Amino acid sequence: MLEIGLTGCRYSGKTSVSKLFRKIGVPVFDSDTVLKFILNFRTHVDEPIRSNVGSFVYNSGFLDPSAFITDSLFDRTIDVVEFELLQAWDKFKEKHKDKPYVIFESSILFERKWDQKFDRVISVFAPKEERVYRAKMDSSMRIDYIWSSFDKEISELEKNSNSNYIIHNYDGGPDVLDQVNGIDTKITNIHLDNKIVKKKQLTKNVFIFQ
Repeated sequence: MLEIGLTGCRYSGKTSVSKLFRKIGVPVFDSDTVLKFILNFRTHVDEPIRSNVGSFVYNSGFLDPSAFITDSLFDRTIDVVEFELLQAWDKFKEKHKDKPYVIFESSILFERKWDQKFDRVISVFAPKEERVYRAKMDSSMRIDYIWSSFDKEISELEKNSNSNYIIHNYDGGPDVLDQVNGIDTKITNIHLDNKIVKKKQLTKNVFIFQ
């Protein structure tokens, strides 16, 4: 089974692309949702977070996103729960071990250097101007705040250049489902090729042993 990372900048459309992969039968692990659950509802992580980061990151018992004014604060928080997140990912893989590949969706794949854990990486791309427009339509955030927060991300160019596949998701772009189906075919073929190679190696080893 191949392990595939899926990422993209904010409002690039990762969730929509993940839904399309699920629609064609590919298991997708939504790490962002799992992280939020661990951080807000797994009470055993409260004390380590308060010790490593500070109690000020909590508001009425829940993590306050506005408290993470620096990347280091956010990283120190994720450090506390990363092991538990990856344990959940291992259980997810075991559940779907009969599949050619599984996808790990994460908005911080490159930021946490998790991309190095995967056989292939898919980036969902949309131009910053279009992402800003989507954010504005989806929230009450001021335009200047949106631009400022987007500027703190790893750039689309860097994410794209370090990915094996890029899905273009913007008005006037190629059909997203066609791109998903094309990538699915390529990854499935890699899986099949790997099975053939392993079968040949096994047969060769048996012959030598005899």
